[in-house]
Amino acid sequence: MKNVSAAFLAMLQNNNTLVEADLYTITLQNGAVMYYTSAQQPVTYGGHTFAAAYLDSAPGFARGSTKCAIGLEVDDLEVDILFDQSTIIQGTTPSAFVAAGGLDNAVIQLDKALAPDWSNPVLNGVVNLFTGFVGEAQIEPGKINLTVHNRLKILNTSFPRNYFLPGDNNALFSAASGLSAATYAVNGTVSATGTATSFHSNCTQADGWFALGYVVWKTGANAGLTSLVKTYANASGAFTIVYPLPTVPVSGDTFTAYPGYDRTQATCQTKFNNLANFRGFPYVPTPETLEMGGAGSPPTSVGGMGGAGIGGIGRGGGGQAGRLVQK
Repeated sequence: MKNVSAAFLAMLQNNNTLVEADLYTITLQNGAVMYYTSAQQPVTYGGHTFAAAYLDSAPGFARGSTKCAIGLEVDDLEVDILFDQSTIIQGTTPSAFVAAGGLDNAVIQLDKALAPDWSNPVLNGVVNLFTGFVGEAQIEPGKINLTVHNRLKILNTSFPRNYFLPGDNNALFSAASGLSAATYAVNGTVSATGTATSFHSNCTQADGWFALGYVVWKTGANAGLTSLVKTYANASGAFTIVYPLPTVPVSGDTFTAYPGYDRTQATCQTKFNNLANFRGFPYVPTPETLEMGGAGSPPTSVGGMGGAGIGGIGRGGGGQAGRLVQK
């Protein structure tokens, strides 16, 4: 059931035709709030002005359908942010804004606004259609596709939170790691025209420093895109990236590179000096499979089985035969 004001209900009952528009309230992680509407002109509601698509450099919006259900059913909403060369979000292009993590975990509230006439819109209330947080963002030419998860998805969390694994449970530059990405950011410039998957630069860090990290392109035809780094070599600042770029980088293109992390204890200590925040368990024994020797001979290890089941232990002449899994 959707709750509406008495004035909103009266508007529905007393008008044969109404115009409609979506209102998007986007709350960023830093607390900043952005207001947009799919209407052809700005709309004022609740003391806020919702910017209209393509007016005043505002982006446009298109979305998938929503539905109402009783219970704990979890839905996702697909939202497309549409833009052109004049569109600006928070002082930068939409592609660069999203690539830099501007919409990571942002909360999007979608409301339906109705009015008798947009020439003199009077909003007597809105109906909330969906509220959730941004889960994935994909950058495409002229469009950013967002997958917005219902807040109930937060309940779909594995417990316990930490797994007893050799590698670090903390992601690099997460809040739990205590490290800031800005501290390790390295500004670089392409030194020679490369290929769709490799390029040379003026970076001088040691071999492997940026491997498993990423590069955010600042200028050139790939500006706003993010590339995952496969390998990095000190010689000529050579980068190899995982996925091909749409346009080959050329000399003079600039980028910001961030180091990678293989989540081992040694890398945490030597590369980031962050052992105090390491949340891995490198000394937990791994499962092993033992062969029980015949005629009283000692057991022989045949390697880890990764949690295989316990085999039968046979009994007969000459001693025990079978397998035993040590956990």
